[in-house]
This record gives sequence, structure tokens and C-alpha cells, in this order.
Amino acid sequence: MTAFRAAVQAVLPGVRRDLEDLIKIQSVSADPERFSEVQRSAEKVAELFTAEGFDCQIVKQGGQPAVIGEKAGPAGAPTVLLYAHHDVQPENDPADWDSPPWEPTERGERLYARGAADDKAGIIVHTAALASYLDSGSEPPLNLKLLVEGEEEAGS
Repeated sequence: MTAFRAAVQAVLPGVRRDLEDLIKIQSVSADPERFSEVQRSAEKVAELFTAEGFDCQIVKQGGQPAVIGEKAGPAGAPTVLLYAHHDVQPENDPADWDSPPWEPTERGERLYARGAADDKAGIIVHTAALASYLDSGSEPPLNLKLLVEGEEEAGS
């Protein structure tokens, strides 16, 4: 357990950077003018999971892009599905924000920006856990499947 705790501490700066980079992408799936940002967000998500050993692909079946992937575990291990979404709600009037909606801003012990919690943090929790396993010299004892969709906020 000590090695795993040390691994968690070691990956935290990179985890924070990854979250901030993902937050800066304006992946508002309900805004046709930002569809390219939703695509860019899917590409970033695929990149993050590929770095953790997933075989990923971006799929689009008439809607916004989703990232699907898998990472094989030990033979006979159970399979777990990791789910999240990379699209976000519109920011509405930026004047209503205490800080720029697309610029991660730390206040107290919290990070504020559009999508910081819902649901880009959900994506980063998955990659952080995987990175911690890998940095501790272990692999997750599971087969992992991945679905990170791009239109949860638009009624998928």
C-alpha cells in the first residue's frame, strides 16, 4: 500500500495538468459552432487513455464523438466498464462567473471552470487511478472497457 500511496502522490501534478488542459476545451455539445471543440475534446480523451495503455478509437454514429477503448487484464479477470462524458453545459453569460469559465481557477481548495466537475473530473479520476497503478509497478487486476461519450449534456 505504501508504494501505491507514493505513486498517487507522484502522479498528482500531471493529473492536475491533464484536468486543466481538458477543461480549457469548450466542448459544448449543444452548440453547433463548437462541434469542432467537441471533436478536439474526444481526441484529448483518447490521448489520455492511450497513454495509460488503452486501445482507443473515436466513434461517431450520427451524433457527437465518443471514445471507446479497452485494456486487457489478466486472463479470467472480471471486466469493468469505465464511463464518463467529455461534453459540458454552455457557460451562458461569462459576466455571471467569478472567473473566466474556460480558464481553470483555484479558489481555496477547489478548482473552478465550466466542466471542472461535470464531467471532466470524472475522466481524470479514471486516468489518475490507472496512472497510479502503473507508477506503483502494478497493473489493474481487471479487464477494462471504456466509454466516454460526447453528448450526455445534449440528451444522448
